[in-house]
Amino acid sequence: MRAIRPGVLKLLIILLILLGLGGIGGGFVLLADPSGVFMGLPGDMLEGLPISSFVLPGLFLIVMMGIAPLLIAWGLWKRLTWAWMAAVAQSILLILWICFQIILWKDPIALQIVYLVWGIFMLGLCFTPGVKSEPRSKK
Repeated sequence: MRAIRPGVLKLLIILLILLGLGGIGGGFVLLADPSGVFMGLPGDMLEGLPISSFVLPGLFLIVMMGIAPLLIAWGLWKRLTWAWMAAVAQSILLILWICFQIILWKDPIALQIVYLVWGIFMLGLCFTPGVKSEPRSKK
């Protein structure tokens, strides 16, 4: 018997997959060019921070905004018990990450606004009946 998944759950899974792919892509770009020049990041962005390159932010993007959302999307698809709470946590992490950037560097760019709205939208989806009440297996 084929399981029917609500449209809002599918939308959340798609948003998590896209976030994951973007996080992995962006993270690898930062690792390939730790100066950030290739991504168009100004050299003075790291002034006053305890890091001198974009290696750590690149690793953060790969793991926390790349691999984690992909695992959560898989967990939601498989209806694993931990996946809903992980999706909530991922949404909050995305919102906090973008807010941190905006506070740190002031003057948000369009992409930061897009990701901020993305995180808020994902968080909202987590609390819709089609996602929150979705049956979960105990795996």
